[in-house]
Amino acid sequence: MLNLSELENIHPDIEAVHEIVHQLKARIDGKEIGVSIFRNRHGHYFFELSHYYRGADNADPHIVAENRFDSAEEAARGALRTATLFYRSTDEGGRWIRNDSLLH
Repeated sequence: MLNLSELENIHPDIEAVHEIVHQLKARIDGKEIGVSIFRNRHGHYFFELSHYYRGADNADPHIVAENRFDSAEEAARGALRTATLFYRSTDEGGRWIRNDSLLH
């Protein structure tokens, strides 16, 4: 395991270093969603999704209040729950939107 806090001190302009632990792909009703699982210097895991779902009502996508997990498996489960939280296959007019704020 890398010492991420030590790597952050290599240069004063480095704000944070995250280790990419897993890259996953999930297929949800034919749409491929990328899931990245990261580990931070405190040993916690978090995720990012390549896409999020916006329903026909055009409400803003659900933002996860807590995106910190004790294991990569928990982070993967959290990512998939988040990706499918508001998705409905019968939602005419809903769409998947690319997440342009990905870390990598």
